[in-house]
Formats: sequence, structure tokens, C-alpha cells
Amino acid sequence: MKRNHYDAFIVGGGPAGCSCGLWLKHLGLRPLIIEKRDRLGGLQNDSPYPNVWILGKNYLNGKAFAREVSKQIKNENITVSLGSEISSVKYLEREKIFQAELRKKGKPIAVTASFLVLATGVVPRTGPFNPSSTVLIGPGITIENTSFRGKTVAILGGGDNAFENYQFIKRKKPKSVTIFARHVRAQIPFIQEIGKGDLKVGEYSVNVTEQQVNGKRFDYLVVMYGWQGVNTLEPWFALNTENHFVVTDSLRRTSVERIYAIGEVTQASHPCCVTAMADGIVAAKDIQRRIDEFRIPLEVKKKIPVPFK
Repeated sequence: MKRNHYDAFIVGGGPAGCSCGLWLKHLGLRPLIIEKRDRLGGLQNDSPYPNVWILGKNYLNGKAFAREVSKQIKNENITVSLGSEISSVKYLEREKIFQAELRKKGKPIAVTASFLVLATGVVPRTGPFNPSSTVLIGPGITIENTSFRGKTVAILGGGDNAFENYQFIKRKKPKSVTIFARHVRAQIPFIQEIGKGDLKVGEYSVNVTEQQVNGKRFDYLVVMYGWQGVNTLEPWFALNTENHFVVTDSLRRTSVERIYAIGEVTQASHPCCVTAMADGIVAAKDIQRRIDEFRIPLEVKKKIPVPFK
């Protein structure tokens, strides 16, 4: 097993993880991005929709944005291990490093790092449902690749994804689309776009076997129950979590020393690419500051001018 040391492991190669890696590189540090997929970009790889919320990148859809992220990380010569997952990791208190074993194509790779950054993102909540050809869970490529023409569709959920995907499905000319929401949490502009009679608010019952909602059969059930964080460090570290999301402070430090969590795995107040990338910057700057405390000699520190307070 080949052993390498890095300033930080970044577990997850989406916008948050890549942003953190980029900033660490330009801050003079050596990051390692560990990504279980065969490409960088995270959930953006599954989005065929324009990124109208990203300033200056609104002309790129999710897939194109993911390609740009991957290209930039490659051009910066940042070390990336694609198709890899951590199979074991422990913290060595005496050396103050994390010692991990990665699995890549069945082969073990031993690595160490001074800090660990969790950027594993989220997965759609499934509720009591199992995905199938007619039970679709979560937004993205599955919705885009399904032909709804002439079909009846029931969307379950009351958040932004339910209401936004109502619009995406309507463009595919279905026979009908009905949103069933126990509570409506979507933005007002999304709500205002819903056709008359297409929103049912209140308790509802679902018979998956018969594909029925409130006794009415639908060709498709689309489940939009939101997201939950993916904490791949759970087997080794007891991070403080809340509702399946990792809890952090304002610097994105977790309850475990030297472990950070960034991006949607922390349940940001408004989860999106921009806030995820900002999280990566916050964590990178804090890691750099903590490393500099040890690597800058005391005599040099004394010569550094104190900024105005």
C-alpha cells in the first residue's frame, strides 16, 4: 500500500468539496479529494436544468457546470481519487493525523492527513417508498428521462422541489399533474405557477400497490420528500447530527476535533451550489489558519504587524 500525507482529506467531489480543494491549493496546502463516482461535480451531474441561480454561470446546465468544475480541478493539478471510498479511518492523537485506507477498484491505498473535511452531500428522502419505473424519487435526471405525455402524475411533497418539478413535468404534456402536500413550504413564485385544482393540501393516503392517492389511480407517483445528509464517517466518528444532517459551528467545524463538514450535508439555510462553495472556502481558510499557527516560526510571527482592530 502506497502511503501519502496531505494537509486535508476532502470526502466528496461536489461543488463544496471542489471549492475547498481549490482554495486549499491556492493557500499553499496539499488537499486530496476523495470521490466515489467516476467524475467530479456531485449532484450537478444529475441535473439537466439551467443554473439560473449561479451568477455568471446561468448559461450552463448542471451537467455542463459539473464538467467545468472537473476541468478546473484537473488544470490546477489538485490530487483527486475517483471511484474511491474510505474503508477505514482513525485519528492518531499523538501524531495528530488521520490515518485512512481507501478502496479504489478493490485495491487498498493508505493515506494520512492533518484534517478531514466531509462534503458528501445529500440523497433524496424516500419515505416509505421504493423506487421503480413508475415510482420516481427525487428531482433530476430521472424526471428528465421519463416521458409523461398523456399520463396522470401525482407529486407527493410540499417543498420547492415538488412545485418546481410540477413545471418540468407539465412541459412534457401529461394528461394531468396533481401535487399532494400535507404542508406547503415552497416559495411564493412557485406556488403562483400551479394550475387551478392541481394542488391538494392536507392529509392524504397512498396505496403503492394500486398506485393510488386518496383512492385515485395515477400512472406515476413522484416523491419529493426533500433530502437527508450522507455521513460516511459515521462508522468511525460520532459526529453531532440533527435530522440526518451534520451539525457545525460558523467555521464549519464539527463536534469532533479536526473534522469539518461543508455543503448540503450540513443542511444549509438555503442549500445550493453557491452556498456549498462558500462553505468550502470557510473551511479552507480556517484549516490554513490553524496549520499556519504551527508552521510559521515564532520569530517570524513576532515580525508580522498586528492589523487594526
